[in-house]
Amino acid sequence: MGSTNLALPEKETDFYHVIQPIMKLSDVNQVYGYEVLLRSEQFPNPELLFNYAKEQDQLFDLDMKSIHKALTTFNNEAENLEGLHLFINIFPSTLISPDFHYNLQQLKSMLNIPPSSIVFEINEAEKMPDLAVLNRAIMDLKRQGFVIAIDDIGKGESSLKAVLELEPNIVKIDRYFTRDLATSPKKQKVIKLMLQLFGEESTIVLEGFECKEDLLTAKAMGVPFGQGFYLGRPKPIRSYM
Repeated sequence: MGSTNLALPEKETDFYHVIQPIMKLSDVNQVYGYEVLLRSEQFPNPELLFNYAKEQDQLFDLDMKSIHKALTTFNNEAENLEGLHLFINIFPSTLISPDFHYNLQQLKSMLNIPPSSIVFEINEAEKMPDLAVLNRAIMDLKRQGFVIAIDDIGKGESSLKAVLELEPNIVKIDRYFTRDLATSPKKQKVIKLMLQLFGEESTIVLEGFECKEDLLTAKAMGVPFGQGFYLGRPKPIRSYM
């Protein structure tokens, strides 16, 4: 399948996944999908693991290894995923790599999960490359039926520009706007604006719910989907499946 093995000591690259639900806010008992989150015993903060891999020039390999493990793991849960979306983080540099598309085609031929259930969530921890190059890669994935999401919208100018240029299927709004949403008229105005700007073209997910008050406010405003500790904490796959 191409290069998906890290040339690093095994004890330093051992990792696993947990998942966090993304819920339909009109019915908090209805799951829209799950985000797959990377965890490592050796690196308590996943960003430290990615930074280490980047320093070792192994970021692509780690990203691909994580994607491969996530998809093959959930391939065994295909029946439980029917009608749901599986959000898998991916770095922009991985997405534009020809090796990624080669590996994906090899993996796709073995999957029972339909592409329409797989959401590639572009990781904002890495600076966006040339948007024209990224857009070509995204259009190719969309043609194959895969779904594209952009994370942390509202965190900076670059993410807003990416939404306008890349036209993702799903827009995930940064948790900053969720915190104290119930008591912040300014944040409520921003959320309403984002719903107007992106709601017709993309599915909106508001991240970072940690209390009932903010959730009720978002529901009243018409935010369709949400994610956060109040709706479900990251847990091992078997806790939700």
